[in-house]
Amino acid sequence: MCSLTLKELQDGLKEEFSTDKWSLENVQKLLHSYDSDMKEYKKHCRFDDCCYYRKVIDQGNDKYNLVLLCWNYGQGTPIHDHPEAECIFRVLEGSISETQFYFPDEGKTKELEVKSVITIVEGEIGHINDDIGIHRMNNDSDTDVCVTLHVYFPPYKTVNTYCERTGTVANFCVKSS
Repeated sequence: MCSLTLKELQDGLKEEFSTDKWSLENVQKLLHSYDSDMKEYKKHCRFDDCCYYRKVIDQGNDKYNLVLLCWNYGQGTPIHDHPEAECIFRVLEGSISETQFYFPDEGKTKELEVKSVITIVEGEIGHINDDIGIHRMNNDSDTDVCVTLHVYFPPYKTVNTYCERTGTVANFCVKSS
């Protein structure tokens, strides 16, 4: 597959999700084929001092959405799930650390158990869903920003967040610009 512009990526995703016969592999290939031209995505970027920034690039056709995330130095997400959704993401700039955890035992209060910790660098693809586990993402750099592009399918409005120390669950509304 050749290099895609952001518009071509959006068109490819719309086509892939135009039926119920989409494939995880095809979505990964499309995201991997995105040229990640800084001039295209930088106009959507904003770096906030207090928290990472989410910008919806494409609402899709109610079967997915394409979201750009901008991470300033040291910023990260709470530990969270992806209720009934897949998330495939690509690092466009910098690197992101992903810590995956096992789901906590229902009704029990105990520290979450780490499943894996990986660093995903510029150009690489990551994938998470609730079958894999829950996760936290961090820009661990003290000097460099990070930009990631995510495809969520289906789109979601809320996630559950988890306390690492106790496994306690809270519902969280996802806000995007």
